[in-house]
Amino acid sequence: MRRLGRLVRSIGWLAGTLALWRGLFWLVVERNVGAIVDFWAPERLLAYAVFIAAPAVTFLPIGRLARVPFLAVEATIGWSTTWYVVTFVDPSRVHGALAMLVVLLPLLVAVSSLFTVAAALVGQRIASRRGERMDPLRARRRGYVLGLFTVGCLLLQSLNVLTLLNVGLLALIAVFVELLATTWFAPVRTTREDSDGSPGNRRRWDEYRRSASRPE
Repeated sequence: MRRLGRLVRSIGWLAGTLALWRGLFWLVVERNVGAIVDFWAPERLLAYAVFIAAPAVTFLPIGRLARVPFLAVEATIGWSTTWYVVTFVDPSRVHGALAMLVVLLPLLVAVSSLFTVAAALVGQRIASRRGERMDPLRARRRGYVLGLFTVGCLLLQSLNVLTLLNVGLLALIAVFVELLATTWFAPVRTTREDSDGSPGNRRRWDEYRRSASRPE
């Protein structure tokens, strides 16, 4: 009975998620709600609600499955803002670095949430084989590194400078950032024990900070 209940809930979640995304597609593409000027028009209000509901319903169970704190909130904010910008912001009016940041930052959060989910699921499988616990901070960091690479490629394409050389350089930067972060924030096994008797773990950043504060 428990498996049957889970199956029914999964089917209901999948049907509701598909219905919300189908409604979002209808509003944005088929109905062209972005052409409506009145901010408080009923169809625009409906679009605002769907922009929030679709990613929220999608990522709430996925966030629990990935075991990354606040992933559902992060993904909902990123995707809802991205859909609002894509639908209601006129690209011809986007000028300057600040305007580009307003457009690209929500997209970065949205895309990175997908990569974070993938990194968390892969990390869980690897950690379970090693008998360890998945590090959610590492999954989120790798998600954002991949998100920065993807959004960087889109930015290069929008500037008409997307070449194989530039993509390669961007990939090298992403790999360098990941290697640096892996070294800087790597967990360190300490020799002392915590109050519960278990050996303490802390990140290498704490190790650097503690050693820097010690007198020579």
